[in-house]
Amino acid sequence: MRKLIIIPNCGAIGGVTVSLSQIIQGFQQLGLSEQLCVLVIAGSEMEKYLQQARQSACITSLSVQSREEFCRRALRWATKQPRNWPLLLENWTASATLSAIFMITPILRLSGRTVYHTFHDPACSTHWYGTIARKFIYTCLSPVAICNSQFTARNVCPRLLSEVKNILYQPVAIDKQQRRFLGEPPEPLKPILRDGASIMLTPSRISQPEQFNDKNLRGLIPVLAELKASGHHYHSVVIGRDYSANGIQTQRLLEQASHFGVADRFTVLPPTFSIQDYYNYADVVVTLAPREPFGRTVIEAIASGVPVIGSQTGGIGEILNHFAPQWTVAPDDPVATAAAIVQLKNDPITSTLLAQGQRWVEEQCNPVQYARRLIEITELNGIKYDPNQSESKEIVSV
Repeated sequence: MRKLIIIPNCGAIGGVTVSLSQIIQGFQQLGLSEQLCVLVIAGSEMEKYLQQARQSACITSLSVQSREEFCRRALRWATKQPRNWPLLLENWTASATLSAIFMITPILRLSGRTVYHTFHDPACSTHWYGTIARKFIYTCLSPVAICNSQFTARNVCPRLLSEVKNILYQPVAIDKQQRRFLGEPPEPLKPILRDGASIMLTPSRISQPEQFNDKNLRGLIPVLAELKASGHHYHSVVIGRDYSANGIQTQRLLEQASHFGVADRFTVLPPTFSIQDYYNYADVVVTLAPREPFGRTVIEAIASGVPVIGSQTGGIGEILNHFAPQWTVAPDDPVATAAAIVQLKNDPITSTLLAQGQRWVEEQCNPVQYARRLIEITELNGIKYDPNQSESKEIVSV
């Protein structure tokens, strides 16, 4: 039996982990989970997440001391499997993974194994030599590229690859992402709800401002100040991991909130497996990242029945423009963002737009449909794939 080997860029809870779980779910619902082999780091948050999702049967765990060691061992493991098993690298864009790809590329090319690569971000480097190294390595590997949005594809091509034929919006758990008020709200939300505040939710890692994919969390605080000044009681709740030394990025956000006089309306919480419980009590999701490649937060919120005010640029704007372009704002305009949040609550067409968004998410981000498309693209079913007859959004090339 042919299998699809998936090696993710293992890390903490985030978009790659959630997407991977939904891919597995799609294969499970099709009754094809035995044709998946997913490699993860033993004891990692990714492994725990997949185990909690009851997806252990699809995973192979490697005991390693670092991500770099995992990359090397996982690729060596893959080269020992039957050559007709396609290999899918999920988001191998970090500098720590590039040397492992470079070292194994000759073996992969000589073996004739088809290699696919899913780009979850534009793989930008802050240095010119980093861009050249990525270009050289991806050219040597020559993977079949899959991108999670047109925005990502336009940045990957032609900077790293000459052509991107496959645009797949990442899957979301449609059956689970439903707004339910069962039991008590999460403990951190209880005092906020007792205070009568509306919840302005932003699930996001705490990023550094100078990064290409800057999450622009600092942009939330002037919005809170505008809402407060106009007499609207909102509380911003950010949920995500801070990778900076000693949590300095979180501390800077808290200091900024204090400077704007909204420290009592701004809360930062660690990542959680139970993010759905927070969507259940959110009044609006606000995400102002100007260059977000995809915007998983957007589709999760919409699927959960929560309206979204988001950046008009990047993948966030790309998604919202399919069903609610009036929910997009300039990421650096707190006055317009605050006005859009207030408008949501009073606009009679909000429920209509939300229903349109949910239909779009069900059509474009369904795990089963994603799994089917992935099977076609990787030719796991033994049928030659013709991208010109597929449902790909459009081909991006030089």
